[in-house]
Amino acid sequence: MPPSTHTYMSEQTKIQSESQSKEKLSFRVGDIVSLDLEKYERKIKSIKIRTRSELDIFEWSKRGYANNNYWIPLSAENVSRIEESNVSREEFIEKYEVPGLPVVINGCTKGWPAEVKWNRETLLKKFEDYRFKVGEDDNGDPVRMAFKYYLYYLENEAIKDDSPLYIFDSSFGKLKRSTQPQQAAKTNLKVSPINYSLDLSEDPTENQNKSEESKKKQPSFHRPCLLKDYKVPKYFDDDLFRLTGEKRRPPYRWFVLGGERSGTGIHFDPLGTSAWNTLLVGHKRWCLFPPFTPRKIIDPKLKGLDHEAVSWFTHVYPMLVSVEKDQDKSYAEEFEMVQVLQKPGETMYVPGGWHHVVMNLDFTIAVTQNFCSPTSIEHVWLRTRNSRPKLAQKLLNSSSFVDEYELEVSETQSETDGSDGECLCYTCKMKRKRKEKLDKQNEEAEKQMRKEYKRRERKEFERLNQEQQNNRVTKGKEKGKRYNDRMINEEVKKKKRKKEE
Repeated sequence: MPPSTHTYMSEQTKIQSESQSKEKLSFRVGDIVSLDLEKYERKIKSIKIRTRSELDIFEWSKRGYANNNYWIPLSAENVSRIEESNVSREEFIEKYEVPGLPVVINGCTKGWPAEVKWNRETLLKKFEDYRFKVGEDDNGDPVRMAFKYYLYYLENEAIKDDSPLYIFDSSFGKLKRSTQPQQAAKTNLKVSPINYSLDLSEDPTENQNKSEESKKKQPSFHRPCLLKDYKVPKYFDDDLFRLTGEKRRPPYRWFVLGGERSGTGIHFDPLGTSAWNTLLVGHKRWCLFPPFTPRKIIDPKLKGLDHEAVSWFTHVYPMLVSVEKDQDKSYAEEFEMVQVLQKPGETMYVPGGWHHVVMNLDFTIAVTQNFCSPTSIEHVWLRTRNSRPKLAQKLLNSSSFVDEYELEVSETQSETDGSDGECLCYTCKMKRKRKEKLDKQNEEAEKQMRKEYKRRERKEFERLNQEQQNNRVTKGKEKGKRYNDRMINEEVKKKKRKKEE
Protein backbone atom coordinates (compact mmCIF):
# COMPACT_ATOMS: atom_id res chain seq x y z
CA MET A 1 0.00 0.00 0.00
CA PRO A 2 1.51 3.35 -0.98
CA PRO A 3 2.35 5.81 1.80
CA SER A 4 0.37 8.62 0.19
CA THR A 5 -2.65 8.73 -2.09
CA HIS A 6 -1.87 12.22 -3.39
CA THR A 7 -0.24 12.76 -6.75
CA TYR A 8 3.06 14.58 -6.68
CA MET A 9 2.68 18.04 -8.16
CA SER A 10 5.28 20.43 -9.45
CA GLU A 11 5.35 22.51 -6.25
CA GLN A 12 6.25 19.48 -4.13
CA THR A 13 8.82 18.27 -6.65
CA LYS A 14 10.49 21.68 -6.60
CA ILE A 15 10.76 21.72 -2.78
CA GLN A 16 12.07 18.17 -2.70
CA SER A 17 14.68 18.78 -5.42
CA GLU A 18 15.93 21.93 -3.66
CA SER A 19 16.27 19.99 -0.40
CA GLN A 20 18.16 17.15 -2.10
CA SER A 21 20.49 19.58 -3.89
CA LYS A 22 21.41 21.20 -0.57
CA GLU A 23 22.20 17.78 0.90
CA LYS A 24 24.46 16.91 -2.04
CA LEU A 25 26.47 20.10 -1.56
CA SER A 26 26.90 19.49 2.17
CA PHE A 27 30.23 18.43 3.66
CA ARG A 28 31.31 15.05 4.99
CA VAL A 29 31.89 14.72 8.73
CA GLY A 30 35.29 13.10 8.22
CA ASP A 31 36.51 16.22 6.40
CA ILE A 32 36.13 18.39 9.53
CA VAL A 33 36.72 16.15 12.57
CA SER A 34 38.68 13.00 13.23
CA LEU A 35 36.71 9.77 13.61
CA ASP A 36 37.59 6.47 15.24
CA LEU A 37 35.64 4.11 12.98
CA GLU A 38 36.29 1.05 15.14
CA LYS A 39 34.85 2.87 18.12
CA TYR A 40 31.93 4.01 15.99
CA GLU A 41 31.11 0.44 14.95
CA ARG A 42 31.08 -0.70 18.58
CA LYS A 43 29.01 2.26 19.71
CA ILE A 44 26.38 2.12 16.98
CA LYS A 45 25.74 -1.59 17.57
CA SER A 46 25.37 -1.06 21.30
CA ILE A 47 23.10 1.97 20.83
CA LYS A 48 20.81 0.23 18.35
CA ILE A 49 20.44 -2.79 20.63
CA ARG A 50 19.66 -0.59 23.64
CA THR A 51 17.19 1.74 21.93
CA ARG A 52 15.23 -1.00 20.14
CA SER A 53 15.88 -4.31 21.81
CA GLU A 54 13.01 -5.95 19.89
CA LEU A 55 15.03 -5.66 16.67
CA ASP A 56 18.07 -7.60 15.66
CA ILE A 57 21.02 -5.44 14.65
CA PHE A 58 20.46 -6.50 11.01
CA GLU A 59 16.69 -5.81 11.02
CA TRP A 60 16.81 -2.02 11.07
CA SER A 61 16.25 -1.86 7.30
CA LYS A 62 14.23 -5.05 6.74
CA ARG A 63 10.99 -3.27 5.69
CA GLY A 64 12.61 -1.14 2.97
CA TYR A 65 10.93 2.14 3.95
CA ALA A 66 13.90 4.00 2.46
CA ASN A 67 12.54 3.17 -1.00
CA ASN A 68 9.22 4.99 -0.36
CA ASN A 69 8.46 8.64 -1.08
CA TYR A 70 6.63 10.33 1.80
CA TRP A 71 6.51 13.87 0.44
CA ILE A 72 3.12 15.50 -0.14
CA PRO A 73 2.21 18.56 -2.23
CA LEU A 74 1.38 21.83 -0.53
CA SER A 75 -2.13 21.54 -1.95
CA ALA A 76 -2.74 18.58 0.39
CA GLU A 77 -2.49 20.87 3.42
CA ASN A 78 -5.62 21.96 5.27
CA VAL A 79 -4.16 24.15 8.02
CA SER A 80 -4.35 27.90 8.55
CA ARG A 81 -1.20 30.02 8.19
CA ILE A 82 -0.58 33.42 9.73
CA GLU A 83 2.19 36.02 9.90
CA GLU A 84 3.43 36.87 13.37
CA SER A 85 3.71 40.55 12.47
CA ASN A 86 0.07 40.72 11.31
CA VAL A 87 -1.68 38.92 14.19
CA SER A 88 -1.74 40.28 17.74
CA ARG A 89 -1.60 38.14 20.87
CA GLU A 90 -5.29 38.82 21.67
CA GLU A 91 -6.37 37.89 18.15
CA PHE A 92 -4.32 34.68 18.26
CA ILE A 93 -5.91 33.67 21.57
CA GLU A 94 -9.41 34.37 20.27
CA LYS A 95 -9.05 32.62 16.89
CA TYR A 96 -6.78 29.67 17.68
CA GLU A 97 -5.99 29.13 21.37
CA VAL A 98 -9.50 29.35 22.84
CA PRO A 99 -11.16 27.11 20.19
CA GLY A 100 -8.07 24.85 20.21
CA LEU A 101 -7.11 24.94 16.53
CA PRO A 102 -3.62 24.18 15.14
CA VAL A 103 -1.96 26.86 13.04
CA VAL A 104 1.34 27.48 11.25
CA ILE A 105 3.05 30.77 12.11
CA ASN A 106 5.55 32.51 9.83
CA GLY A 107 8.12 35.08 10.92
CA CYS A 108 8.87 33.86 14.44
CA THR A 109 12.55 33.22 13.62
CA LYS A 110 13.37 36.74 12.45
CA GLY A 111 16.45 37.92 14.33
CA TRP A 112 17.20 34.52 15.85
CA PRO A 113 20.94 33.67 15.97
CA ALA A 114 19.81 30.07 15.42
CA GLU A 115 18.99 30.91 11.80
CA VAL A 116 22.74 31.28 11.20
CA LYS A 117 24.29 29.09 13.90
CA TRP A 118 22.07 26.02 13.75
CA ASN A 119 23.51 24.09 10.85
CA ARG A 120 25.51 20.88 10.66
CA GLU A 121 28.92 22.46 10.19
CA THR A 122 28.63 25.04 13.01
CA LEU A 123 27.12 22.59 15.49
CA LEU A 124 29.70 19.93 14.62
CA LYS A 125 32.62 22.28 15.24
CA LYS A 126 31.17 23.41 18.56
CA PHE A 127 29.78 20.16 20.00
CA GLU A 128 31.58 17.37 18.16
CA ASP A 129 32.20 15.29 21.31
CA TYR A 130 29.05 16.14 23.24
CA ARG A 131 26.77 13.15 23.69
CA PHE A 132 23.18 13.96 22.73
CA LYS A 133 20.23 11.78 23.69
CA VAL A 134 19.11 9.58 20.79
CA GLY A 135 16.64 7.33 22.63
CA GLU A 136 15.87 5.33 25.76
CA ASP A 137 16.56 1.75 26.77
CA ASP A 138 14.05 -0.73 28.19
CA ASN A 139 14.54 0.71 31.70
CA GLY A 140 13.78 4.27 30.59
CA ASP A 141 17.40 5.40 30.90
CA PRO A 142 18.66 7.82 28.21
CA VAL A 143 20.89 6.49 25.46
CA ARG A 144 23.42 9.04 24.26
CA MET A 145 25.73 9.32 21.27
CA ALA A 146 28.60 11.67 20.43
CA PHE A 147 27.41 14.31 17.96
CA LYS A 148 30.16 13.68 15.41
CA TYR A 149 29.36 9.96 15.35
CA TYR A 150 25.65 10.69 15.02
CA LEU A 151 26.25 12.88 11.95
CA TYR A 152 28.49 10.16 10.54
CA TYR A 153 25.65 7.70 11.16
CA LEU A 154 23.26 9.95 9.17
CA GLU A 155 25.69 9.90 6.24
CA ASN A 156 25.91 6.10 6.21
CA GLU A 157 23.63 3.60 7.94
CA ALA A 158 20.72 6.00 8.43
CA ILE A 159 20.24 6.23 4.66
CA LYS A 160 18.91 2.64 4.64
CA ASP A 161 17.46 2.32 8.16
CA ASP A 162 13.67 2.22 8.23
CA SER A 163 13.39 4.58 11.22
CA PRO A 164 16.79 6.18 11.95
CA LEU A 165 17.97 7.31 15.36
CA TYR A 166 16.67 10.75 16.34
CA ILE A 167 18.21 13.42 18.61
CA PHE A 168 15.52 14.57 21.05
CA ASP A 169 17.49 16.20 23.84
CA SER A 170 16.08 18.26 26.73
CA SER A 171 19.43 19.07 28.39
CA PHE A 172 20.60 21.60 25.81
CA GLY A 173 19.51 24.51 28.02
CA LYS A 174 21.54 23.49 31.06
CA LEU A 175 25.18 24.34 31.70
CA LYS A 176 27.58 21.57 32.63
CA ARG A 177 31.05 22.05 34.03
CA SER A 178 33.86 20.74 31.89
CA THR A 179 36.88 18.86 33.17
CA GLN A 180 39.05 21.98 33.21
CA PRO A 181 37.96 23.24 36.68
CA GLN A 182 38.99 19.90 38.18
CA GLN A 183 42.41 20.18 36.58
CA ALA A 184 42.73 23.76 37.81
CA ALA A 185 41.86 22.72 41.37
CA LYS A 186 44.74 20.26 41.40
CA THR A 187 47.16 23.08 40.58
CA ASN A 188 45.63 25.54 43.11
CA LEU A 189 44.29 27.82 40.37
CA LYS A 190 41.14 29.93 40.55
CA VAL A 191 38.49 29.31 37.96
CA SER A 192 35.90 31.74 36.67
CA PRO A 193 32.37 30.33 37.20
CA ILE A 194 31.14 31.69 33.87
CA ASN A 195 33.65 30.66 31.23
CA TYR A 196 35.97 28.49 33.34
CA SER A 197 39.01 30.51 32.28
CA LEU A 198 42.02 30.26 34.57
CA ASP A 199 42.59 33.24 36.87
CA LEU A 200 46.15 33.44 38.16
CA SER A 201 45.56 36.36 40.48
CA GLU A 202 48.92 36.04 42.16
CA ASP A 203 50.75 37.39 39.11
CA PRO A 204 48.36 37.98 36.18
CA THR A 205 50.91 39.70 33.94
CA GLU A 206 53.41 36.84 33.99
CA ASN A 207 50.82 34.12 33.48
CA GLN A 208 48.67 35.80 30.84
CA ASN A 209 50.05 33.61 28.06
CA LYS A 210 49.40 30.47 30.11
CA SER A 211 45.81 31.58 30.69
CA GLU A 212 45.24 32.07 26.95
CA GLU A 213 46.74 28.66 26.20
CA SER A 214 44.49 27.03 28.80
CA LYS A 215 41.42 28.59 27.18
CA LYS A 216 42.42 27.10 23.84
CA LYS A 217 42.77 23.69 25.47
CA GLN A 218 39.23 23.70 26.88
CA PRO A 219 37.44 20.45 25.99
CA SER A 220 34.75 20.57 23.31
CA PHE A 221 32.34 18.22 25.06
CA HIS A 222 30.75 20.73 27.46
CA ARG A 223 26.98 20.70 27.44
CA PRO A 224 25.51 23.00 24.78
CA CYS A 225 23.53 25.96 26.10
CA LEU A 226 21.56 27.12 23.08
CA LEU A 227 18.93 29.20 24.86
CA LYS A 228 20.42 32.47 23.61
CA ASP A 229 20.07 31.36 20.00
CA TYR A 230 16.27 31.53 19.94
CA LYS A 231 13.39 33.37 21.57
CA VAL A 232 10.01 32.01 22.60
CA PRO A 233 7.37 33.40 20.19
CA LYS A 234 5.23 36.17 21.65
CA TYR A 235 2.10 33.99 21.66
CA PHE A 236 3.66 31.42 24.00
CA ASP A 237 5.90 33.36 26.38
CA ASP A 238 3.25 33.49 29.14
CA ASP A 239 4.00 29.97 30.41
CA LEU A 240 2.52 29.41 33.87
CA PHE A 241 4.72 26.40 34.49
CA ARG A 242 7.65 28.77 34.87
CA LEU A 243 6.10 29.87 38.18
CA THR A 244 6.59 26.37 39.63
CA GLY A 245 10.38 26.53 39.23
CA GLU A 246 12.78 24.68 36.95
CA LYS A 247 13.31 21.81 39.41
CA ARG A 248 9.62 21.15 39.91
CA ARG A 249 8.35 21.31 36.34
CA PRO A 250 8.75 18.29 34.02
CA PRO A 251 10.97 18.43 30.90
CA TYR A 252 9.42 20.93 28.54
CA ARG A 253 11.92 22.00 25.85
CA TRP A 254 13.90 19.91 23.40
CA PHE A 255 16.59 20.36 20.77
CA VAL A 256 15.49 18.19 17.86
CA LEU A 257 17.74 16.98 15.04
CA GLY A 258 17.32 14.02 12.72
CA GLY A 259 17.51 12.56 9.26
CA GLU A 260 14.97 11.40 6.72
CA ARG A 261 12.17 9.10 8.06
CA SER A 262 12.99 9.78 11.71
CA GLY A 263 10.28 11.27 13.91
CA THR A 264 7.78 10.62 16.68
CA GLY A 265 4.82 8.25 16.52
CA ILE A 266 1.20 9.10 17.22
CA HIS A 267 0.80 10.72 20.67
CA PHE A 268 -0.53 13.74 22.53
CA ASP A 269 1.50 16.00 24.79
CA PRO A 270 1.57 15.15 28.53
CA LEU A 271 -0.42 16.89 31.27
CA GLY A 272 -2.72 18.53 28.76
CA THR A 273 -0.05 21.03 27.72
CA SER A 274 0.10 22.74 24.36
CA ALA A 275 3.27 22.88 22.24
CA TRP A 276 5.06 24.89 19.61
CA ASN A 277 7.68 23.56 17.21
CA THR A 278 9.93 25.87 15.19
CA LEU A 279 11.81 24.38 12.25
CA LEU A 280 15.18 25.92 11.30
CA VAL A 281 16.44 23.41 8.72
CA GLY A 282 14.62 20.88 6.53
CA HIS A 283 10.99 19.83 6.19
CA LYS A 284 8.57 17.98 8.48
CA ARG A 285 5.32 16.22 7.71
CA TRP A 286 2.53 16.44 10.31
CA CYS A 287 -0.82 14.75 10.79
CA LEU A 288 -3.01 16.02 13.64
CA PHE A 289 -6.32 14.79 15.05
CA PRO A 290 -8.78 16.55 17.42
CA PRO A 291 -9.09 15.27 21.00
CA PHE A 292 -12.42 13.52 20.27
CA THR A 293 -10.82 11.16 17.72
CA PRO A 294 -11.05 7.49 18.85
CA ARG A 295 -7.66 6.07 19.70
CA LYS A 296 -8.41 2.75 17.96
CA ILE A 297 -8.88 4.59 14.65
CA ILE A 298 -5.60 6.50 14.59
CA ASP A 299 -3.50 3.98 16.53
CA PRO A 300 -4.84 0.53 15.57
CA LYS A 301 -3.28 -2.70 16.74
CA LEU A 302 -1.90 -4.13 13.53
CA LYS A 303 0.38 -7.13 13.31
CA GLY A 304 3.98 -6.05 12.85
CA LEU A 305 3.19 -2.35 13.38
CA ASP A 306 5.60 -0.57 15.71
CA HIS A 307 5.20 2.91 17.19
CA GLU A 308 7.50 4.65 14.71
CA ALA A 309 6.30 7.59 12.62
CA VAL A 310 7.38 6.05 9.32
CA SER A 311 5.38 2.89 10.08
CA TRP A 312 2.30 5.00 10.79
CA PHE A 313 2.58 6.90 7.51
CA THR A 314 3.17 3.65 5.63
CA HIS A 315 0.38 1.50 7.07
CA VAL A 316 -2.15 3.60 9.01
CA TYR A 317 -2.31 6.76 6.90
CA PRO A 318 -3.52 5.00 3.70
CA MET A 319 -6.31 3.37 5.73
CA LEU A 320 -7.48 6.76 7.01
CA VAL A 321 -7.59 8.52 3.62
CA SER A 322 -9.20 5.65 1.73
CA VAL A 323 -13.01 5.31 1.43
CA GLU A 324 -14.49 1.85 2.00
CA LYS A 325 -17.57 0.54 0.20
CA ASP A 326 -19.88 1.06 3.18
CA GLN A 327 -18.53 4.57 3.93
CA ASP A 328 -19.64 7.94 2.59
CA LYS A 329 -16.31 9.55 3.45
CA SER A 330 -12.91 8.56 4.78
CA TYR A 331 -11.91 8.55 8.45
CA ALA A 332 -9.59 11.48 7.70
CA GLU A 333 -12.57 13.57 6.58
CA GLU A 334 -14.88 12.29 9.30
CA PHE A 335 -12.49 13.08 12.15
CA GLU A 336 -11.10 16.28 10.57
CA MET A 337 -7.49 15.21 10.16
CA VAL A 338 -5.10 18.14 9.66
CA GLN A 339 -2.11 17.74 7.34
CA VAL A 340 0.90 20.04 7.35
CA LEU A 341 4.12 20.28 5.36
CA GLN A 342 6.31 22.41 7.62
CA LYS A 343 9.10 24.37 5.97
CA PRO A 344 12.17 26.18 7.37
CA GLY A 345 11.31 29.25 9.45
CA GLU A 346 7.78 28.07 10.25
CA THR A 347 6.37 27.45 13.75
CA MET A 348 3.73 24.79 14.32
CA TYR A 349 1.23 25.37 17.14
CA VAL A 350 -0.30 22.18 18.60
CA PRO A 351 -3.22 22.72 21.03
CA GLY A 352 -3.45 20.58 24.14
CA GLY A 353 -5.10 17.18 23.69
CA TRP A 354 -4.51 16.96 19.93
CA HIS A 355 -3.05 13.66 18.75
CA HIS A 356 -0.21 14.17 16.29
CA VAL A 357 2.48 12.26 14.43
CA VAL A 358 5.58 13.93 12.95
CA MET A 359 8.12 12.65 10.44
CA ASN A 360 11.22 14.31 8.99
CA LEU A 361 11.31 14.36 5.21
CA ASP A 362 14.99 15.30 5.07
CA PHE A 363 17.72 16.48 7.46
CA THR A 364 16.00 18.74 10.01
CA ILE A 365 16.94 20.92 12.98
CA ALA A 366 14.21 22.29 15.22
CA VAL A 367 13.39 23.45 18.74
CA THR A 368 10.14 22.65 20.53
CA GLN A 369 8.58 23.51 23.87
CA ASN A 370 5.51 22.48 25.86
CA PHE A 371 3.73 25.21 27.81
CA CYS A 372 0.69 26.00 29.94
CA SER A 373 -1.00 29.28 29.03
CA PRO A 374 -3.63 31.13 31.10
CA THR A 375 -6.18 30.01 28.52
CA SER A 376 -5.49 26.28 29.06
CA ILE A 377 -4.70 26.39 32.79
CA GLU A 378 -7.93 24.65 33.87
CA HIS A 379 -7.45 21.80 31.40
CA VAL A 380 -3.81 21.38 32.43
CA TRP A 381 -4.65 21.46 36.12
CA LEU A 382 -7.29 18.72 35.72
CA ARG A 383 -4.65 16.53 34.08
CA THR A 384 -1.93 17.45 36.59
CA ARG A 385 -3.80 17.06 39.88
CA ASN A 386 -3.75 13.25 39.69
CA SER A 387 -0.43 12.55 38.01
CA ARG A 388 1.59 15.34 39.66
CA PRO A 389 -0.34 16.50 42.79
CA LYS A 390 2.49 18.59 44.28
CA LEU A 391 3.12 20.25 40.93
CA ALA A 392 -0.62 20.98 40.68
CA GLN A 393 -0.57 22.55 44.14
CA LYS A 394 2.42 24.69 43.16
CA LEU A 395 0.63 25.71 39.98
CA LEU A 396 -2.47 26.71 41.93
CA ASN A 397 -0.51 28.73 44.44
CA SER A 398 1.30 30.57 41.66
CA SER A 399 -1.68 31.25 39.40
CA SER A 400 -4.17 34.08 39.57
CA PHE A 401 -7.06 32.01 38.25
CA VAL A 402 -7.62 30.37 41.67
CA ASP A 403 -9.91 33.23 42.70
CA GLU A 404 -12.06 32.75 39.61
CA TYR A 405 -12.39 28.96 39.94
CA GLU A 406 -12.92 27.31 43.32
CA LEU A 407 -10.50 24.48 42.66
CA GLU A 408 -8.93 22.25 45.24
CA VAL A 409 -5.89 20.11 44.80
CA SER A 410 -5.51 16.59 46.16
CA GLU A 411 -4.53 16.20 49.81
CA THR A 412 -1.75 13.87 48.77
CA GLN A 413 1.41 15.10 50.46
CA SER A 414 3.86 13.18 48.35
CA GLU A 415 4.08 12.88 44.58
CA THR A 416 5.06 9.24 45.04
CA ASP A 417 1.83 8.48 46.92
CA GLY A 418 -0.38 6.49 44.58
CA SER A 419 -3.66 7.32 46.40
CA ASP A 420 -4.32 10.19 43.99
CA GLY A 421 -2.64 8.96 40.86
CA GLU A 422 0.90 8.10 39.89
CA CYS A 423 3.68 10.64 39.73
CA LEU A 424 5.12 10.91 36.24
CA CYS A 425 8.47 12.46 37.12
CA TYR A 426 11.60 10.58 36.06
CA THR A 427 12.58 9.54 39.60
CA CYS A 428 9.19 8.08 40.44
CA LYS A 429 8.99 6.36 37.06
CA MET A 430 12.29 4.65 37.78
CA LYS A 431 11.12 3.65 41.26
CA ARG A 432 7.98 2.08 39.82
CA LYS A 433 9.95 0.30 37.12
CA ARG A 434 12.40 -1.09 39.66
CA LYS A 435 9.51 -2.18 41.88
CA GLU A 436 7.74 -3.79 38.93
CA LYS A 437 10.97 -5.55 37.96
CA LEU A 438 11.48 -6.78 41.53
CA ASP A 439 7.87 -7.93 41.80
CA LYS A 440 8.24 -9.74 38.50
CA GLN A 441 11.43 -11.43 39.70
CA ASN A 442 9.73 -12.44 42.95
CA GLU A 443 6.77 -13.77 41.02
CA GLU A 444 9.03 -15.78 38.75
CA ALA A 445 10.92 -17.12 41.77
CA GLU A 446 7.64 -18.10 43.42
CA LYS A 447 6.54 -19.85 40.24
CA GLN A 448 9.80 -21.76 40.12
CA MET A 449 9.41 -22.75 43.78
CA ARG A 450 5.86 -23.96 43.17
CA LYS A 451 7.01 -25.81 40.10
CA GLU A 452 9.87 -27.43 42.01
CA TYR A 453 7.55 -28.36 44.89
CA LYS A 454 5.11 -30.00 42.48
CA ARG A 455 7.96 -31.85 40.79
CA ARG A 456 9.24 -33.18 44.11
CA GLU A 457 5.72 -34.07 45.20
CA ARG A 458 5.11 -35.95 41.96
CA LYS A 459 8.44 -37.71 42.29
CA GLU A 460 7.64 -38.74 45.87
CA PHE A 461 4.21 -39.97 44.79
CA GLU A 462 5.76 -42.05 42.00
CA ARG A 463 8.28 -43.48 44.46
CA LEU A 464 5.56 -44.50 46.89
CA ASN A 465 3.54 -46.08 44.09
CA GLN A 466 6.60 -48.01 42.95
CA GLU A 467 7.23 -49.19 46.50
CA GLN A 468 3.64 -50.34 46.86
CA GLN A 469 3.83 -52.16 43.55
CA ASN A 470 7.10 -53.80 44.55
CA ASN A 471 5.58 -54.81 47.87
CA ARG A 472 2.59 -56.37 46.11
CA VAL A 473 4.92 -58.28 43.78
CA THR A 474 7.03 -59.43 46.70
CA LYS A 475 3.99 -60.53 48.67
CA GLY A 476 2.67 -62.31 45.60
CA LYS A 477 5.92 -64.13 45.15
CA GLU A 478 6.01 -65.12 48.81
CA LYS A 479 2.41 -66.28 48.66
CA GLY A 480 3.12 -68.25 45.51
CA LYS A 481 6.15 -69.82 47.12
CA ARG A 482 4.15 -70.89 50.17
CA TYR A 483 1.47 -72.33 47.91
CA ASN A 484 4.06 -74.26 45.95
CA ASP A 485 5.63 -75.55 49.15
CA ARG A 486 2.27 -76.72 50.43
CA MET A 487 1.48 -78.49 47.18
CA ILE A 488 4.87 -80.17 47.23
CA ASN A 489 4.32 -81.28 50.81
CA GLU A 490 0.92 -82.72 49.91
CA GLU A 491 2.43 -84.66 46.99
CA VAL A 492 5.13 -86.04 49.25
CA LYS A 493 2.53 -87.13 51.82
CA LYS A 494 0.43 -88.84 49.13
CA LYS A 495 3.46 -90.76 47.90
CA LYS A 496 4.29 -91.89 51.46
CA ARG A 497 0.72 -93.11 52.04
CA LYS A 498 0.81 -95.06 48.79
CA LYS A 499 4.07 -96.75 49.81
CA GLU A 500 2.71 -97.65 53.20
CA GLU A 501 -0.34 -99.19 51.62
